[in-house]
Amino acid sequence: MFSTVSDIFSPDSMLDNDPIPDIETNIMKWDWSELFSPGQSTGSARSSGTGSDEAKQSLTGGSTSSLKDPNQRVPTIDERKRRRMISNRASARRSRMRKRNHLENLTNEVKQLQIQNQELNNRLKSLSDHNHCLRIDNNRVRFECSILQQEVLDMRQLLVFR
Repeated sequence: MFSTVSDIFSPDSMLDNDPIPDIETNIMKWDWSELFSPGQSTGSARSSGTGSDEAKQSLTGGSTSSLKDPNQRVPTIDERKRRRMISNRASARRSRMRKRNHLENLTNEVKQLQIQNQELNNRLKSLSDHNHCLRIDNNRVRFECSILQQEVLDMRQLLVFR
């Protein structure tokens, strides 16, 4: 009554182009050889549904009347697909290389900027320490100046009263 999944999709049944067994009724039986025959491609299957000869001619690159065998257009389409696939792979490879180079450049730039940032931080710390020392010295000198001014005033007063 019911088949198991392994019975339905066995490799032997697909290789022999047997129709897919149905589960309970014979509603849909597909013949893989009809769906994927060498004379059809994905693009021509779409255009053949409309029945337009221009679409068939644009896929094959020529008129259908000059073709003696309808299977001759498949190698042309397959060759185009193969060349396109090779071209796409090469383009993807170049794109990955550009991306890798860009990433390496950015990584190097980050490292250089980190080094520069560290140098600037070290310089800032050094200048900040130097500034702190100068402020301390400046405060000390001001204090000494005020003491000396006071001593001068005291001496003047002594001289005036004498």
